[in-house]
Amino acid sequence: MQIGFNFTLNATLDMVQRMIKARQIDYCELLIDNFLHVPPKELETTLDCPIAFHIMFSKFLESDDEVLGKLAKRIRILIDALNPIYVSDHLLRFTHEGRCFYNLGEIDYETQFDAVRRRVEKWQDLLGRRLYLENFPSIMEGGWDAPAFYRRLSKETGAGVLFDASNAVCAQHNCGAPLDLWNDIIETTQHFHVAGYAQSFSAPHVIVDAHDREMAPDTIEFLSSMRSSFDKPGATITYERDINIDYDSIAVDLQRLREIFPRTQELEHAGLVACAS
Repeated sequence: MQIGFNFTLNATLDMVQRMIKARQIDYCELLIDNFLHVPPKELETTLDCPIAFHIMFSKFLESDDEVLGKLAKRIRILIDALNPIYVSDHLLRFTHEGRCFYNLGEIDYETQFDAVRRRVEKWQDLLGRRLYLENFPSIMEGGWDAPAFYRRLSKETGAGVLFDASNAVCAQHNCGAPLDLWNDIIETTQHFHVAGYAQSFSAPHVIVDAHDREMAPDTIEFLSSMRSSFDKPGATITYERDINIDYDSIAVDLQRLREIFPRTQELEHAGLVACAS
């Protein structure tokens, strides 16, 4: 298993470079929206490790084709130059009937499959690479329907799943959706996310994907209990922290991940990741 860190802002560059040098991480996942203006050569020389791309604000389910096409051209310049391990995005909504959500909105898995499938096919074609789509930290009943939706979407579009382990734990807390609904997806996908979660500030009974603290014990237990399903040739797991960024705290979590996924297995897979990059 290759362990990575989600690099979101230039302010954390020194910390990320320290992680790379100390071999705390094997690759760096760029929140690519924030680096579209950076010349590819500069990214290549600044980060001495393989990289992956994570897209946050494409809004590809809602953007018109012209806007999406322009964004894809900018991302493809970086894809062609840097050949990332994977390119990922989210299935979520930013608006409803023209009004912006305060928080990100989950799609309706029961009624929106055909529309989502068409947009995924469009976005994936524009990017020219297989797209990995992250599961949502469901709050309502969607947590039960999401695994089957992603399974069908993958089958019909070829898009992969970027399985966020802590998002699935959030969904289990919020709506009771069992983690084992995702078992076959965990077995087959190669790319994973994990982070700390927290109670919502405005509604404490809701668990949100906070990215602001260390991993919860049940998230660690989930990863440990299915270690052999997560870990496989070419597999990656990205640790996300973009609030309360503290090097020592992040180092503790990276070490926890390394203990679950020991370096001995990672070395066996290193060549495959190198090929992908």
